Amino acid sequence: MHYGELNPARWRCRRSPRETTMIRLNPYLSAAAISLFIVSTFDGVPRTAVDGPSNKLKALTATSASASTPHLLDGAVSADQTGVSLPNSSADPVVVGHGRGQITVRLPGGAAAAEAIGDGLVGYDGGDGTTSVPIAKEDGSVQFTTIIESPDSPTSFRYDLDLPVGAKLEQVEDGGVAVVGGDGTVLYGILAPWAVDATGAAVDTKYVLEGTALVQVVDHSAASKYPVVADPWLGGTWVQEWAWYSGIVRIALTPTTFAQWACPGNVVCAAAWQGAVQSELAGVQINAANKDKVNRATTGNQIGCHMVVGPLKSPWNLETDKPDYGLAGFIAAACNP
Repeated sequence: MHYGELNPARWRCRRSPRETTMIRLNPYLSAAAISLFIVSTFDGVPRTAVDGPSNKLKALTATSASASTPHLLDGAVSADQTGVSLPNSSADPVVVGHGRGQITVRLPGGAAAAEAIGDGLVGYDGGDGTTSVPIAKEDGSVQFTTIIESPDSPTSFRYDLDLPVGAKLEQVEDGGVAVVGGDGTVLYGILAPWAVDATGAAVDTKYVLEGTALVQVVDHSAASKYPVVADPWLGGTWVQEWAWYSGIVRIALTPTTFAQWACPGNVVCAAAWQGAVQSELAGVQINAANKDKVNRATTGNQIGCHMVVGPLKSPWNLETDKPDYGLAGFIAAACNP
């Protein structure tokens, strides 16, 4: 972590990505829309062919273009530009190094060698009609996408997590899950689950916790077209950089991709996660007075407002001396009462 300039009128902090990986990926991913070839099946449910690497990529690309899901390819980079280590085989876990302590995640399905599927992505065939494709992001977060190929594929997907000492999983009100340290600090967030079929229609899904295992249940029985794509998105960094302005009362927060896609349009989600963003921003302040400004209720509610109303706008300008109108009040005024 670099605190940068110590100019009292404009302090800046920029995070530097780590560089560890076991598989080197191409640095950029295409987000162009790709048409899909529909295959008729004996059960009458149309599905996209996903029996080859290129078709698996097509399924992810089409899902990324859906308005009902986070954009899978937003912020995607080569894993060696992040704190993410992808294994040569799914017999070994994915290692996520960003956030407050290392965490490892074992993928669902049987053990399989990593297979390049195109555009720098690798997939792991679960041997059960599913493929896991972990997508590393520039902020060190990972979308653990699962391609569900047919009605015969499983409906639950277990991710065994090895957490920092003393940490545990806790469900949060918006449907997501927090990795909470022994002192109550949120170490990582796992955003609320989603799943869509090949038409872009939402598919019912939820998380179930089993100790330190995260299980995503996907009820794809009503899917109108396969494949279905689902994911848990795990991240531990909400703040990309920050800078003080205006006599050190206004702080410009540049959010990570993970923070931008966490809660668009979702007030319950923002109420659940704004404290984690605020805590991270306060934690990197080297001046006690500035830490106090960041920790004010008005600052937290402005963060929450930006998560809901204008998450893709960057930076998020937070006026620490502004009266606190509450989260609902800031949202009603588009963050500028």
